[in-house]
Amino acid sequence: MPRRKRTQKAKRAGSRTKRAKRTGGARSSSRITRSAKARRKTGAGAAGARKAAAIRPINAALKAAVLAVEPPINRDRAALDQTFVLKLDAALADLNAQGTPFKLVEGFRTTERQQWLFGSGRRGVEPHGRPGPILTNADGVSKLSRHQGTGVTGSGRAADCYPMKDGKVFIPPNTDPVWSAYAAAVVAQGLVAGHNFKSIKDSPHCELA
Repeated sequence: MPRRKRTQKAKRAGSRTKRAKRTGGARSSSRITRSAKARRKTGAGAAGARKAAAIRPINAALKAAVLAVEPPINRDRAALDQTFVLKLDAALADLNAQGTPFKLVEGFRTTERQQWLFGSGRRGVEPHGRPGPILTNADGVSKLSRHQGTGVTGSGRAADCYPMKDGKVFIPPNTDPVWSAYAAAVVAQGLVAGHNFKSIKDSPHCELA
């Protein structure tokens, strides 16, 4: 074969080799790019799945129950009828002397608080109906609690008191003898003891009739 033909053939072969290398490099680069994109997509999908798993749905009913915040308790003796306060304090002093100390925990109630207490155990009642035990039969509007008095601060005629142990309030069951001692002490001062109620036994309660 003449040298010129061999040279031309070698050049063509070299040219094909270069094109193959360029094409192979481009294909390899394309494969790398696609692989990187796939990894990014997979990573984004995994991150999205983790984020979705971290989002927990809120139970609307439970949220509503939390938002129905309990109105504050009033322990101020000045918000109560002062005749009632004198009798109550005498009863508490007697109990303390017997070694059975009690503490005034709740006195005067606003309409809102009475309605909140009335709503327990009455799901359909507005504005504070919810599951729970029945706590009172006074709705705070058509029927006032003695805690409300006439509805004006300073007129409250009832209180809830609890026994003390080691300087702290504790709540024993209604069958505990401590409630009978409390009931006897308030009755001795001319008050009515909730522990003796027939419809709803309300052991912490006492009131001025």
